Formats: sequence, structure tokens, C-alpha cells
Amino acid sequence: MNRFLTLSGMAVVWLAIAPMPVAAQAVSPWPVGMPPPFLQGPTLADTLRNGAQVASDQARVTAQFAREMGGRARSGGYQMQNLQNDYQSLAYQFQNLRVTFTALGELALQLQSAKAANAAAELYSGLNIISEAFAPVQQEMQIGTLNRDSVMRMCQVLNEALLEWQKELKRCSSRLGMIR
Repeated sequence: MNRFLTLSGMAVVWLAIAPMPVAAQAVSPWPVGMPPPFLQGPTLADTLRNGAQVASDQARVTAQFAREMGGRARSGGYQMQNLQNDYQSLAYQFQNLRVTFTALGELALQLQSAKAANAAAELYSGLNIISEAFAPVQQEMQIGTLNRDSVMRMCQVLNEALLEWQKELKRCSSRLGMIR
């Protein structure tokens, strides 16, 4: 009798801890053990909303940093070391935006909607185009001919382009599967 209770007790414990499939559970696009770039909600729509908000905030913060960096670059006392630190910080923030949006786009694809897929592709392409603003400054840094005007132009382009991209993200939110 004891053995029967032990076996049935083990079966109950196993059933309690065994993973149960959930019908509408989203598949996580980020690697196991890596923290997600945004808060996962109870539903796919909630997670998409959270991701869109984080991507929007990251675009705004990156645009603001670019604007502030451009202002610092105008200063005569702005040194090369400061520029390199600012450039690395700006590139890091932009990369974080790309990672966040990539995760958001992969989640939107789970909706299996052509509208969501097209919106994600358009926004991702926009980020690819915006990333080209880094190229002239990066090339000048590599060959050692960095020009202050190039830095100011890059910052101005990034600020304006990221703010436009943020507006487009908000316009595309319904196509990405987020109900406003």
C-alpha cells in the first residue's frame, strides 16, 4: 500500500510540474537564458504592445542622444576622446534599438499576417537605411581624418530620421498586430 501511494504521489507531482502546452503562447524570439529586450505580457498582443513601446522609447532616447552629441561636437573644446566615447555610446544605443525591434518584428511574424510581416519589413528596412548615417564618420575615424562637420551632419540626420522612424512605428502599430 505504501508503495502504491508513493508511485501515485510521484505521478501527481510529475503531472503538476510537467510543462503544459498553452494554445496561444508566443514563441520567444530571443535565446534561452537571455533576458528579453521588453516585458513579455500575458498575451501576444500585450507583448507586442510592450515591445513597440520599448522600441519607440529607444528610438526617442537615441535621437535625443544624437541631438545632444551634435551640440557637443559644435563646441571648440570637444576633444577626440570625447567624440569616440560619444560615437560608441550612440552606436550602442542604435544597436539596442535594432535588437529590440528585431525581437518585436519576429513576434509580429507569429501572427502569420501579411500586413504584420510587411510592416515589420518596412520598419526594419528603415533602420537599415538610418544605419547608413554612421558610415561617413566611421570611415573618417578609421583613416584618421575625422571632421567635426561630418559628426554634426551624422547627428542631425540620425536625430531627424529616428524621430520619423518612431512616428512610422506608431502609424504601423495596428498593422503589427497591436490594437490601439
